[in-house]
Amino acid sequence: MRMNVNLKPDYSYLFSSMSTRSGSSLGNLNFLSDYASIKNGSYGKLLKAYYRKMDESSSISSGTEKNPSKLTTSLAADSSKTLSAIDKAADTLKASADSLTSKGENSVFNAKEVTTKQEDGSTSTTTEYDMEAIYKAVSGFATDYNALLDAAGNSTSTRVKNAVSNMTNITSIYSKRLEEAGITIGDDKRLTVDADKLKATDVSKLQSLFNESPSFAKSISSQASFVDYAASREAAKSNTYNRSGLYNSNYSMGNMFNGIF
Repeated sequence: MRMNVNLKPDYSYLFSSMSTRSGSSLGNLNFLSDYASIKNGSYGKLLKAYYRKMDESSSISSGTEKNPSKLTTSLAADSSKTLSAIDKAADTLKASADSLTSKGENSVFNAKEVTTKQEDGSTSTTTEYDMEAIYKAVSGFATDYNALLDAAGNSTSTRVKNAVSNMTNITSIYSKRLEEAGITIGDDKRLTVDADKLKATDVSKLQSLFNESPSFAKSISSQASFVDYAASREAAKSNTYNRSGLYNSNYSMGNMFNGIF
């Protein structure tokens, strides 16, 4: 199967297949053609940028109808606050996962010179892996993973729940290897990292889990993007009908995207 991802700066082409007539929806989106955009997180950011602009242009404030003709009814299962928290948590988790999978001189899995101070005050320098740095990176990843579970736990959206479920299912597949590295999965599906056990783990096992492709970290990075995408899709259900019962075609993006960037 061949996928063609157009990287030109005109963002309208992403939505060229969407109808501008009443009743149009994101259901018309060709999911496969945008798979790469969703996977790397750029599609979710695109949607959020658009709806942030829509929110800023809204004339409705809490408890006050400055422009009653623009009063709308949201069909989203979750509040904007909940969806925003999920978006933020998903972006943060993706960044943590990507930092673990990164290569090059800034990778935590690069062997570096480590200076150790002896009891007699002398120092010795050896080339080895910085296990403390690796632990901190993995621990931060686990913290961000748990934060996304917490944020998504407030969601009632089936779409969001399914995306999170897919992520935790993938984690369970790696449960044995994670446990060998000192990372356990609780009954609440949260991750706990045993610092001593992780630091004592053979670096090659940690690299296999977090720094190779495919790897656990790589999979979670992709799944975080899908959770972000699911939250953005749910947010897209907001402001669909005005007080007159007419449909506001918010999914008809057209050239409006080009003005955002």
